Amino acid sequence: MAGENVLPPPPSTSTLLNTTGGVENNNNNNNTNKTSKDVIKYIELGDETYNVHDVVSMKAPEGEKPYIAKILRFDVHADEKEKKKADKNNEDKKETDEEIENRADKINVHVSWYYRPEESASGRKAFHGEHEVFASDHTDWVKASTIESKIHVYTLADYQELQSVNEKSFFSRFAYKAATSEFKPDHVQVFCKCSMPYNPDLFMVECGECKEWFHPECIGTSREDLDKNLKNSDSEWFCDECVRTHKRPKIT
Repeated sequence: MAGENVLPPPPSTSTLLNTTGGVENNNNNNNTNKTSKDVIKYIELGDETYNVHDVVSMKAPEGEKPYIAKILRFDVHADEKEKKKADKNNEDKKETDEEIENRADKINVHVSWYYRPEESASGRKAFHGEHEVFASDHTDWVKASTIESKIHVYTLADYQELQSVNEKSFFSRFAYKAATSEFKPDHVQVFCKCSMPYNPDLFMVECGECKEWFHPECIGTSREDLDKNLKNSDSEWFCDECVRTHKRPKIT
């Protein structure tokens, strides 16, 4: 039966992401009296526009998965602002990749990191989805040149509604405090005989009577057999407990 279970306590030490400092941003401003402390809502790098609150993938060391972060704000060097003013009458000029990279090195981006399960102190568990990440309170200033692309981090409910997912589709159901290795919420509903929290990557079947969900391997069958039997019988599936106590027909 479904119940409540406390997440296993994390180790005493915390594994934090390695990040780099620096950054930049670019935005047209009509007020010439504004300074680098002004609020900048977006930057344009090449053909892409990045806004405050966008979630992005960021460059990681070779062999590692890209970092994931939410943009909190931008800061632009004063000389970059003057350059943008000088270029205002030449907006059709196409920047080279080198020019974009050099400009991005002058843009500072304040970000909050998303942690992959294996980057947290307690590590990856069986119920963590392949595309699961944790929102965190860990923030840094980084260079805009480390941004790779926009991605999407959904709630678990919205992620389940997606018709397809790709390398830019993620979901988050936990918030992670990096300094203390704490999770919010610290309790999570569990399912199946294995008492495991829901993993959207793993197929589950619902009992038509008790409405509990089960992994096929936990009830001694397979998804293929379940699909075949349910299709042939045009009926609901019932777990062994409901078959025993309520005399529900067992589909074989």
